[in-house]
Amino acid sequence: MDYGTDIIAAELAEDYRRYPIDDHGKLRFCYGKVTAAEALSANGTMALVTLPPGRVRIIPQLSRITTSAFGASRTLDVGYGAFQDRPSGTADPVAADPDALIDGLDVSAAVTAGVVGTLLKLDLYSLTGVVVQGTVLGGTFPAAGTVELLIAYLYE
Repeated sequence: MDYGTDIIAAELAEDYRRYPIDDHGKLRFCYGKVTAAEALSANGTMALVTLPPGRVRIIPQLSRITTSAFGASRTLDVGYGAFQDRPSGTADPVAADPDALIDGLDVSAAVTAGVVGTLLKLDLYSLTGVVVQGTVLGGTFPAAGTVELLIAYLYE
């Protein structure tokens, strides 16, 4: 079987379009580090990195996160904030998904981990960029606490 020439049903649709990230997107990395000047309230959200506008495919298996110890019973979710994928006024923004990349990472002790969940990829399209954010659950984000995030993504 020649996998290079197989056509799936979606490709036969009249409005089907392949994007560069499907064939030859460029692998890029976005790095962000947050250090709390003071404690962030429980369930508080922090912006970690901003991905560029356009079509982006996040590759969780190549992404990494490092945190300091936050304290007992604390977990960290990483996802994205709401963003606009159509010209302003023509559609509602895409809803935020605060745990799209990481759901419930135990950060009671310091962590260095891959951002690996069940996703093979996460495709996003925005007009102005997408903010990747972290949410601390089960307590506060301590003063002088740190989160470092390296997001791998395809972009063209």
